[in-house]
Amino acid sequence: MFEEPPLPTLDPNPWWGPGERQEDNVAVTQFKINVPEKDLKDLKDRLSLPLRLTPALEGTNFTYGFNSDTLSRIITYWIKNYDWRKRETKLNKYPHYKTQIEGLDMYFLRAAANVGVRKDVKVVPLLLVHGWPGSVVEFYGILPLLTTPREGSNVVFEVICPSIPGYGFSQGSSKPGLGTLQTAQIFLKLMKRLGYDQFYIQGGDWGSFIVTEMAILYPQNILGVHVNMVSMMTTTQRLKIWLGSLLPTGLVFSEGDKPHHHYPLSDFFALLMQETGYLHIQATKPDTIGTALDQSPVALAAYILEKFSTGTNLDNLHKPDGGLLSKDYPISIDSILDNICVYWFTGTITTSVRFYSENVNKNLENRPTNQIGVRVPSGLSMFIKDIALLPESIVKHKYLDIVTYRFHDIGGHFAAMECPDLLAADLHEFSTAVENRD
Repeated sequence: MFEEPPLPTLDPNPWWGPGERQEDNVAVTQFKINVPEKDLKDLKDRLSLPLRLTPALEGTNFTYGFNSDTLSRIITYWIKNYDWRKRETKLNKYPHYKTQIEGLDMYFLRAAANVGVRKDVKVVPLLLVHGWPGSVVEFYGILPLLTTPREGSNVVFEVICPSIPGYGFSQGSSKPGLGTLQTAQIFLKLMKRLGYDQFYIQGGDWGSFIVTEMAILYPQNILGVHVNMVSMMTTTQRLKIWLGSLLPTGLVFSEGDKPHHHYPLSDFFALLMQETGYLHIQATKPDTIGTALDQSPVALAAYILEKFSTGTNLDNLHKPDGGLLSKDYPISIDSILDNICVYWFTGTITTSVRFYSENVNKNLENRPTNQIGVRVPSGLSMFIKDIALLPESIVKHKYLDIVTYRFHDIGGHFAAMECPDLLAADLHEFSTAVENRD
């Protein structure tokens, strides 16, 4: 319906580090997470300061933001029960590395494939990309399911999990302009440096943007792309959603395929306004909010935990604990605190939220790749509690070669942490189908 624009042209060798361009140190060196004792003491001292919390309004639960009573309980748990050194040992289960790319010290972990006695499986490389407010911590539950053989699958993955520049242990840019397109180029260079000329890619949240950009820019290097969130949309997709809101069922969508999550559109846009205030702040004034969060681990915890509450289920807004302390909450508090600690100890909350300014505030909706279809084999997993939820009849206008599309009636935004078995099964099914193509 609409003519695709040409691929954007990127500087093939930019310098995002401080100062003038230098030669990259291309060595790949092993890295161990080992937070200094002085940093642990500093964290404990800050957490032990008297809390200055305003009592929540009666009966509001999480509808005004993070409930102060719940925050007090979580901070008490953090001080008395959470043991970073034990968690650090867990995080060091996989080998970690750093290498310099385009002036930045880029971090990644590597989870090796374990074929065992199986002789009928193929080891394939997989680049696994996180989002915000996540980190590689998101993937510790799913990695064992990807790196070992699975019934019905004839592939097993060698997994590379990098941190986005400015997140966790990856250095942030010293210069403006590093967004998802530029990150896609950095990650391609990383995989090639590790010896992978062709590989699979998977992502959610910002990760879905980055891997989709990679599939568009470098189709010759991508064996297949899998995402568990779709936000990059063509004009055709937007037009179809709009028409579907006006016309009777059956003309644009069948009853079973109608994107009910978006209708009525007025409710959907009201929901977006309610739940994306953070995005507008981070897209416009990232250093202001970053500075505030970097001064207090309590503030950082409230800011990130609130996203884990609504990201897993919007109904959590109406629970006194935001669902976070419920027995059926799908993610352990320790795992979320691991993620928060990565941001705290690396001091990267400001550089992470700058990613919104580089993308959302720099014409995210008008970038040329929005109107370019993904032609590599694609797999999509939709989890019912995620805010970005689209039927196959919509996503097929962006992902032009859909191999698998799976809709799950459980799970939300943090699928790798909430439903690792389902997401792993989808990835195995998708890659097996691609590998078995004639």
